[in-house]
Amino acid sequence: MEAGIDSDSDSLGSEAARLLRYERQLGLPGFSQTQQEKLFMGSVLLLGASFVSRTVAMSLAQSGVGTIKLASASLSELSSARQFLSSVETPDSKLSFQLLSEPLMGHLEELMVAYDVIVDGVERWQTKLLASDVAMRLGKPLVHSHSSGLRCQVYCMVPGRSMCLRCLLIQLEMEDFPREEASRFSSLPALESIVGGFQALEVIKLLSGFGVSQGNELMRFDGLSGELEVLRGLDPKSDCPDCGRP
Repeated sequence: MEAGIDSDSDSLGSEAARLLRYERQLGLPGFSQTQQEKLFMGSVLLLGASFVSRTVAMSLAQSGVGTIKLASASLSELSSARQFLSSVETPDSKLSFQLLSEPLMGHLEELMVAYDVIVDGVERWQTKLLASDVAMRLGKPLVHSHSSGLRCQVYCMVPGRSMCLRCLLIQLEMEDFPREEASRFSSLPALESIVGGFQALEVIKLLSGFGVSQGNELMRFDGLSGELEVLRGLDPKSDCPDCGRP
């Protein structure tokens, strides 16, 4: 009997210690222990291991998201990400890394199906569009980002609520972006940290149910002027075979 009591006491003490690590976010109005538990149970796949992806992974791990995987076709990117994140304390998060083989089309769906939320941290637009197609087909939220120079955008694509990335490009008259495959857009780490922060916040809202996810809204930020623009009403297109289907 006493051993059982001690065991229960240890378990309660361990849980209290775990929650204490997140006392700052648990102190937010409306953020409950239940929502923190949802983060513990959540799983996130980050496509790409860029600086943006590393920033997202660090923020999610420090928020207590339970399972985080960075997947990239670049071995050097993955090695840099592993080194970057090795110093981050992640007692409640399982961080893993996976090298993807080209072409991605054959196995991306098999990889994405196991995760609650997908994060777009890749640079190539063709890969972004492929991830959008697969996420729509699987019914998985995808948090997209793109940065160029001192401008960036973040879009939370939720199947059933949002248009897909292909429709978004048409809506924004950006159809030529996928053709710019050869260009590696210039940016600053400071701006990419902002992008990663926006993406991590959207993931946390999606997993925990805290606050309202942007859903059918696109955030645009100009780092030079400091202007933040939000484009609303980016609903699914009824004639689109991806986002328009029920």
